[in-house]
Amino acid sequence: MSSSPDAAHAANVQAIRESFGRVVYSHKTHEKAREIESAKADRAKWINIVLVTVTSGTLLTSVITDQRILLYVSSGVSALAFAFTIFQLSFTPERTAEQHRAVAKELWHVREQYVHLLTDIQTDPQAVDIPRRRDELVNELKYIYRLAPDTSSDAYRAAQMALQINEDMTFSNEELNRFLPEALRIT
Repeated sequence: MSSSPDAAHAANVQAIRESFGRVVYSHKTHEKAREIESAKADRAKWINIVLVTVTSGTLLTSVITDQRILLYVSSGVSALAFAFTIFQLSFTPERTAEQHRAVAKELWHVREQYVHLLTDIQTDPQAVDIPRRRDELVNELKYIYRLAPDTSSDAYRAAQMALQINEDMTFSNEELNRFLPEALRIT
């Protein structure tokens, strides 16, 4: 079955646009996953601070007041703080957040390459080896995704909201004109 060059070109452009869309979502999902993991790390730090403070406070108070019940409370809270520390060492949201940040940065770079490829195709399609560039980007994504940590449905929903409702990464012409020098503005 043969297809016309125009149909093949349109199919390639459509495939590239769809890949671009998936990269945009993946990039934003990893950014949101990083935010979620960072929030978990912050909560864990605060819980640890509270447990250590309560442990120290009850222990000090039990020594000063010679109240035996406070010694038992202090021992219980201390055991809880110890268990929480072990739990905290088992799950490392800071490391996971950093992994998501690194993947998001790599995906940002690929996303920008897709934008430039689509621009090149639109301005001079004959100057671009479209299938080769498409395949190079797919291979680059393969290596990024191979090392990427899994994301959650919560991160995806947050990305969906950011992209569709809050319109992250979209600009009106007026906004872009404010960023650009006068010579590059479009009226």
